[in-house]
Amino acid sequence: MPRFLAAVLMLSAIFPASRVYGAPGTARERFEKYVGKYPDALFKGEPDVNRRLRTMLGANYTLFTERFQLGEPIENSKGILVAKGCKAHECGDEVAILLINLSDGKLHCAIKSDTYSDKVKTFSEDRDRFPSAALKSALGE
Repeated sequence: MPRFLAAVLMLSAIFPASRVYGAPGTARERFEKYVGKYPDALFKGEPDVNRRLRTMLGANYTLFTERFQLGEPIENSKGILVAKGCKAHECGDEVAILLINLSDGKLHCAIKSDTYSDKVKTFSEDRDRFPSAALKSALGE
């Protein structure tokens, strides 16, 4: 039994529990790997993001996802992961932007659409820390 215990301790030092059991690491570790990839890779690789978006967006979820028909490579804008997409043939007017804060993993997003009277509607898991600068940059403002 002591050999077994020694082997377990050695393996736990080499493979921390967070890696063995698939528990997520930090938000930075989890999401930064998508930089340079297209948004569909993020949505497919992170089903939890889709669930959280559905909760946050409610009735606006379909409007948001329809604007990811054409995606741009994901960027890291000063610690904010920026995934941007648009509706085919309407890229200037119908846009969706997903922002993920790499320090805490909170989701924020915006939909630019003629559907809204003020053109851009924002949603957030943490309104007090909405990354406005990253959104303005993604919108080209």
